[in-house]
Amino acid sequence: MIYDVIIAGAGVAGTVLAYLLAEKGVSTLILEKTALPRYKACGGGVTIKAVSALPFDIGEIVVCKPVGGELCYRGRRYIRRLIPDVAWLVEREELDLYLAQKAVKAGARLLEKIGVVSLEEHRERVVVRTSHESYEGRFLVGADGVTSVVSRAVGLLQNRCMGMAVAGEIGVDQTAYQQQGAYATFDFGAIPHGYAWIFPKREHLSIGFFQSTPGKVPEARKTLDEIITRFPHLKGYRLIRARGHHIPLGGKPQPLHKGRVLLVGDAANLADAWLGEGIYYAIQSARIAAQELMQNLHSGSADLENYTARVNAEIVEELRRAGIFASIVYRYPYLGTALMSRSLLMQEYVFGVMRGDYTFRQFNRLLLRGLPQILLQQLGR
Repeated sequence: MIYDVIIAGAGVAGTVLAYLLAEKGVSTLILEKTALPRYKACGGGVTIKAVSALPFDIGEIVVCKPVGGELCYRGRRYIRRLIPDVAWLVEREELDLYLAQKAVKAGARLLEKIGVVSLEEHRERVVVRTSHESYEGRFLVGADGVTSVVSRAVGLLQNRCMGMAVAGEIGVDQTAYQQQGAYATFDFGAIPHGYAWIFPKREHLSIGFFQSTPGKVPEARKTLDEIITRFPHLKGYRLIRARGHHIPLGGKPQPLHKGRVLLVGDAANLADAWLGEGIYYAIQSARIAAQELMQNLHSGSADLENYTARVNAEIVEELRRAGIFASIVYRYPYLGTALMSRSLLMQEYVFGVMRGDYTFRQFNRLLLRGLPQILLQQLGR
């Protein structure tokens, strides 16, 4: 059998793409190298703009809808305030499984514990060799993450810019859990060129950190232990587990296709350098890929130039502008924390870009225009 589209990877980008294709009658095969559900080092924060971009509701798997945010600097709280809906919290393994199930219900075929080993491109199809057998598709999509086998096989994105995220869990008693409350904590002084987070989940707290620049990464468990000691309600508790993974930092236009192969999500280096968010951009790239693949299938062509052009224009340019803001915040973390905590105007801009009210292009312009007022609010304190 020759599938219309074979997708390597059952993460957010791959499963959303599979759903969008399958619901339109496109024969779609997902190859996932592990068994679902599988643990992924991720805080589980899904911004509202990502929730809105999904083609279906995920409310039934949400474990917490934070009522507010807490901004800290090296454990010292600067502000805790109620905020409009900005993000929902999920268990990442549950999210990936849920999305995969949606894709299968729409008509996609999912094969687990089958990883791509190599591929061979032909004029009208791609042969995908796996750890079990070979499969043929008219198009192949690499949705297999930052270490993408597909991208390496076709020579795309060979020099990636990558940050690092480390996520862990803390089992706490009811007192500590209530002290955290339904608030998402961000500490922009926790590590150089990054931030730490604490998110409430069902019966535990998620804790982790993100480093936005390549280079030496702090020792994961030691760093998380140090972060824990800075928060009074967490002292005395130990990590249940901790694991890290690379974050592909986008912002540089590059080819994202070759022949009948294209890349989406983390495999396409689509995460921002400010918060390390990749879920929203994974969904966006899946939507663009679905449109371009269906166009090619309907026309009988194999021209994916427009996919690369659109992703670079609609997503990569946004990531470049996010990187500009990130470079300033992480260069001056104390000042950035002070301004964000004391200026209502800056808070509105920050929450607005997280909600999707503004693009990063609009956000940077608003920030520059509002800087005098923001500084006056800071001096007024």
